[in-house]
Amino acid sequence: MTRNGRARLLAAAVTASVALAALAPVGAQAQDASAAPMPELPAPEKTTLNIGLSVTETSQYAAKLAEQAGIWEKYGITPVITVFEGDGKTLQALQAGQLDIGFIGVSAAINSQVTDAPVVILSTNATKISDNIMGVPDVKTADDLRGRCIAVSTFGGTSHGAVILGLQALGLTPMDVVITEIGGQSARIAALEGGSCQAAPVDVALEQELTEKGFNVLTNLKESGLSWGRSGLGVTKEWLAANPNTALTALAAVLEAQNMMWVDPETAAGFYNEFTELNDPELAAKLVADFQDVGNRTMMWTEDAFENPKAVLSTVNPDILGVDVATAYDRSWLEQLAALGVYDALGVPME
Repeated sequence: MTRNGRARLLAAAVTASVALAALAPVGAQAQDASAAPMPELPAPEKTTLNIGLSVTETSQYAAKLAEQAGIWEKYGITPVITVFEGDGKTLQALQAGQLDIGFIGVSAAINSQVTDAPVVILSTNATKISDNIMGVPDVKTADDLRGRCIAVSTFGGTSHGAVILGLQALGLTPMDVVITEIGGQSARIAALEGGSCQAAPVDVALEQELTEKGFNVLTNLKESGLSWGRSGLGVTKEWLAANPNTALTALAAVLEAQNMMWVDPETAAGFYNEFTELNDPELAAKLVADFQDVGNRTMMWTEDAFENPKAVLSTVNPDILGVDVATAYDRSWLEQLAALGVYDALGVPME
């Protein structure tokens, strides 16, 4: 952790201690004897939360895993989880007040800063792009892709950013292809298989499965090592102001579930197989294991995770150039959890 980060944590500890003294606590969780005790957290203002996921990939799985493993219940919250197709629909539901929490790519939160209902990201599940740009069997080169359809979830979302970066790597521009909104990863794969689109960003964990079906890897974005906020816990700023205790408690629940994919991947994989209806325990285990390489165990982030999406978004929407990405995130809530000892209690390494 940086020196500035440690300073922020110290300041957060003082703030959190004062706040907690005046708030009713939720019962502490049972922990391993070797772990630090779980601190008591403030009682949430809302105990039933409508939560939206924009994909079923591991990059947004922690919230659902928390439901399956009974973690939300331990924190005094009942989740109602809905899966949408892409960031756009999730963001729309969040801004309309249909959701309390939405898991979206940070690019969607950046886009929201120029609207009447700005969204703030409080944590990030994954900050590395791990997609391949996959082509159908007769698309093997950049020239093969010219003039043809490439699928994204929604314009301005993470998959759109992956496509723009992939096109750059191939020596192409967005003008050389037909970028089409299709939906989440499953919908994009279906578009490839059905022939309605000829390329799409697909998580690298599915490379073997798709190449065995005859599809081609046009470029591998994981190799770039680019920091990119693929998925984050987003809330509207209005909701956050009205529900600070709920935000803190919800973050603790998601952090515990996120960490479960490292400390108990076998159980997490079993739940993931059930959630996605893969009916393939080996593939589910592989996807969870791969997530350990690209996922963000601490759920914290660097500035680049927001600046890189902004740079891509500004090529599509010039208004984004004037957005200060710091308005699209708030680290202080995770810093409060760290200062209170939640990270220590869950065994989440901070380095």
